[in-house]
Amino acid sequence: NVLGYIEGSDLKNEYVFVTAHYDHLGMRNGKIYYGADDDGSGTTAVIEMARALQKAKNDGKGPRRSVVFMTVSGEEKGLWGSEYYSENPVFPLDKTTVDLNIDMIGRIDPNRTIGDSTNYVYVIGNDKLSSDLDPIAKSVNDKYLKMELDFKFNDPNDPERIYFRSDHYNFARKGVPIIFYFDGIHKDYHQPSDTVDKINFDLMQKRTQYVFLTAWDIANRDNMLVRDIPLPEATR
Repeated sequence: NVLGYIEGSDLKNEYVFVTAHYDHLGMRNGKIYYGADDDGSGTTAVIEMARALQKAKNDGKGPRRSVVFMTVSGEEKGLWGSEYYSENPVFPLDKTTVDLNIDMIGRIDPNRTIGDSTNYVYVIGNDKLSSDLDPIAKSVNDKYLKMELDFKFNDPNDPERIYFRSDHYNFARKGVPIIFYFDGIHKDYHQPSDTVDKINFDLMQKRTQYVFLTAWDIANRDNMLVRDIPLPEATR
């Protein structure tokens, strides 16, 4: 796992996490699995958000809470990196107000048949663990981005079980509120053909801005997010 830390001001001992996994499938049978969307898109988003927040702090406009940008390893093997962190946290989990996790935000879901598929993001976990989180997720989008927030995969009983399948879940199972940002499943998922020429950079940028502004809101509010909703059951 690789952690980058930007210290907050008056609430520096509370933490906002922004995460993505930087591993992929490597080379198999002589073919490179590039992983441009899964999860090159999330990894580069984390790096660019860290760059932007550091610039804000350098300009005297840093966050109240500390923000930790973490890229994790071993997601494809079974969420190994985030599981290790959740069992060996660098910063106290009871002082970690949220994890905003990004796993695939660079493509368009070819199976999405409603709305504007050039202006959406799947949002997962926003109404779980904390009743503070859903209003923040929606108000930030309404104010700044005006994307279509699609909650198709938010149901823990959805057959794809997306809520349990990426690194945010290891924060959630420890009680930390999470939001997971996702673009859907496409034909290049876990294939050598997941290449950078297929990334929709305009949409990826907009989704990244949405995560950044959500992190900014949570990092600067007066109180940590309440933890008042039970964790959904994971029936593995």
